[in-house]
Amino acid sequence: MVHAKIISAVILCCVALLAEAPLSAQELRRIHYGTSVSISHLPVWVAKDAGFFAKKGLNVEPVQIRGGALITMGIMSGQLQFSGAGAESVVAARVEGGDVVLLACPSDLEPIYLITRPEIKSAAELKGKSSAVTRLGSSTHFYLRAALRNVGLDSEKDITILQLGAGPEMATALESGRIAVAALNVRYAIPFLRRNWPVLVDLTKTDLIYPSSCVTSSRAFVKSEPRVVEDFLSAYVAGIQLIKKDLSFAERSLVKWTRETDPYVVTKSLEIHGRIFKSPPYVPDKGIENVVKDLASRRSVSKEFIGRPELFRDNVPLDRALSRQ
Repeated sequence: MVHAKIISAVILCCVALLAEAPLSAQELRRIHYGTSVSISHLPVWVAKDAGFFAKKGLNVEPVQIRGGALITMGIMSGQLQFSGAGAESVVAARVEGGDVVLLACPSDLEPIYLITRPEIKSAAELKGKSSAVTRLGSSTHFYLRAALRNVGLDSEKDITILQLGAGPEMATALESGRIAVAALNVRYAIPFLRRNWPVLVDLTKTDLIYPSSCVTSSRAFVKSEPRVVEDFLSAYVAGIQLIKKDLSFAERSLVKWTRETDPYVVTKSLEIHGRIFKSPPYVPDKGIENVVKDLASRRSVSKEFIGRPELFRDNVPLDRALSRQ
């Protein structure tokens, strides 16, 4: 209970930062949207900057929140109407009875690289060493476990996992030697790739499917505000389409929202994400099944959730949004 209150307070503080808005924005339906620093949230940033949400009568305000567990808690508490969350935290919350549902996913897998320090010559040398995630139960935690399995390591037995915060903190820890290995998204992996640090696994070259940074809401909100949900998804899809059509516009949004100053990182990140963003952005059932299976390997999961991805996602709002375009 205390933990939940702390999380709620953190989210309220983030949302409070957006309390003041121009009169014109206040006339629109205000929507707070939880994001992380991942470039997978680019469709939301582009849709906002292009005015697609405003055209639907929505004033979408992205709120940066570190960790999928916090973002998911924001949805269940009602403090966030929508958020971009990974399936790991959504599935974990849903099997515990939480009211949270996946509505759209921009890609079937975020570009993730398992990178080690230069002195590490093999995966076996990682045993007994440390790695890091944003928070336990987050998408970064799922990626790390999946990547380590690919090189024959058990994240529960072979590695000490630290909770360090977002990508910048993990990259800094790897650089300094505090940790020996990290599963980094493309934005934070690029500086290491440019210096030829060892890459044990590139998850995009595996058959892994994982829904990350997905548009998430609660079933209660979907039921009570169907038109708002459909309008949001319609603008979101338009954002993906604009990314694929106008990379220069997408680049400006990326720089604005991530504050990335390295032109190479911006260009490379946009090139990779622009290629993997999908339209229409349906939630991949195989990805949900992967997450449920992974969760069930670590804790008890009721049989009612096994093989039933529809308990975690709702395709109807996206279907209706696409039919209106």
